[in-house]
Amino acid sequence: MGRHQDKSKTDDTSASDSLDLALSGTRSKEADRFWEQVGVDPIVIHLGKNSGLTLRAYKAYEPEDLDEELDEDTDDDAEPAKGQAKNKRGKKSDEDDRPDIENPEDVDNFVEPDISDFVDEDTDDDTEETTPKAERLDVDEVPVFLSKNGKVLLFDTREALVKYVKSQAKHDLTQIETFAKLKKGLKAEYVVCDEADNFELDLVVTNLRGGHDAWEPELLISAGEIARDLGQALDLRSVTEPLAEGSPLDDIDESLRTIVDGGFRSFFAKRKLRRVSTEQAAIAWRGIIGKISEAVHWRKDSQ
Repeated sequence: MGRHQDKSKTDDTSASDSLDLALSGTRSKEADRFWEQVGVDPIVIHLGKNSGLTLRAYKAYEPEDLDEELDEDTDDDAEPAKGQAKNKRGKKSDEDDRPDIENPEDVDNFVEPDISDFVDEDTDDDTEETTPKAERLDVDEVPVFLSKNGKVLLFDTREALVKYVKSQAKHDLTQIETFAKLKKGLKAEYVVCDEADNFELDLVVTNLRGGHDAWEPELLISAGEIARDLGQALDLRSVTEPLAEGSPLDDIDESLRTIVDGGFRSFFAKRKLRRVSTEQAAIAWRGIIGKISEAVHWRKDSQ
């Protein structure tokens, strides 16, 4: 961890220096108190050849949020007004489709509907849509990033991040209760990240392909943490589902955590990991990182 302090000479010098200070600078006690009071952490995310700063917080999960989402899902199922009843194919209601019993020709020509007409064709889609929302009922807190319109904002300098937070721009971090205090008190020199908040997603695939003996538990566990948070905060199903509880990647994560904890169980965890295909794990993670990269808005100091 912490291998990104030395930036390429082709990078902008001021941006490189600012990012270096965020990664390796010493955070003052005043800054520590500030971040603790607002309940927010500055973090660095590395993707490909680029690295950027953003902010992450956690807010209490409110069950009524789920009720609102479910209400939106059921709007299309609301009972139509009398006299305007339509079935889901846009036809008149079943009652209007019945044959006229007073007209023998209608009875003779009536075709019994196929059983498939009574099966909800959207069942699978509905399951995919509602399951993640239902799972949120078991969550006490949900992650919130400095993000907007489904994209996390990554800044190349501390100054650019502070300028944006202090602007009138609308973004997701305004949801937290302490945002006013964050906006008022944030200073560039406060933006110094803990080592645990330095997420090196750009190294994950290479590390996995290096073989089981080369796997770095701290690197991979850290990647899983930030990927899950980003997936949940930005509603990236293609990120959260491969990392969901019980998935192969989640099993890898659990084994790595057992290894880090040490003890007798770590021996069995290492044996279990050796049965995992390194190439398949790398391919799965490459897909996840690709989806995260698509959900990033890089912000330059001049923006």
